[in-house]
Amino acid sequence: MGGVPIDMPSVRLKVTSIRAIVPFKLVLTFSDGSGGTFDAAPMIGERGEGTEALRDRAYFGKVELANGVPTWPNYFHVSPDWLREEMEKRGELQLPLPVRRRR
Repeated sequence: MGGVPIDMPSVRLKVTSIRAIVPFKLVLTFSDGSGGTFDAAPMIGERGEGTEALRDRAYFGKVELANGVPTWPNYFHVSPDWLREEMEKRGELQLPLPVRRRR
């Protein structure tokens, strides 16, 4: 019988490239080919120990990828799934163009 296996593992979304730009934006690409520019200002404007350091532009620019997750030196990190969802809600997400097959 055909069909989808019940215990098929889900594919974990990762960020494959990231670059901080001023003021407080992240240009990123996800493992599913989507991407865009995330405005992090609302996120870092929220109260919290982890986000306080990110309010410094130089520190914000120190973001790196740790196993596909945007992470800063203070170990503050942002879930790729949350990022993609937020970007989609705000209209910041660009989906990959479908592959056109030649006939």
